[in-house]
Amino acid sequence: MNDDINETILLVCDDETRAMRLIAALDEARISVIGPFPTAGLALAVTAHSGPTVALLASETTGRRSAAELAESLKANWGVRSMLLDEAAHDAVETIGWRAPEGQVAGIRRALAAAFATT
Repeated sequence: MNDDINETILLVCDDETRAMRLIAALDEARISVIGPFPTAGLALAVTAHSGPTVALLASETTGRRSAAELAESLKANWGVRSMLLDEAAHDAVETIGWRAPEGQVAGIRRALAAAFATT
């Protein structure tokens, strides 16, 4: 379906139902997923060993760090950029250094849209 998307997504989400729907949609698009992780601490620990290509922030994190702080740490420590699931919120961080490139975001959004259109 989306053979041109070669991503490994670090999924950050504190809502189990939402996370399972996202994982199913990404799996349908043949996109690898690591997670879901509800806290920034867990996401950071796993990133050190798993090498995701992008982080998908589907909700605010629980714990000490916010999603924005997590995104900053992912970029600073491992060069992993992030995207927000909420398109309006993602667009609002247009000039932030941790924001994933538009082409990468667009491919993931297309894959999610296609999978959700069939459900």
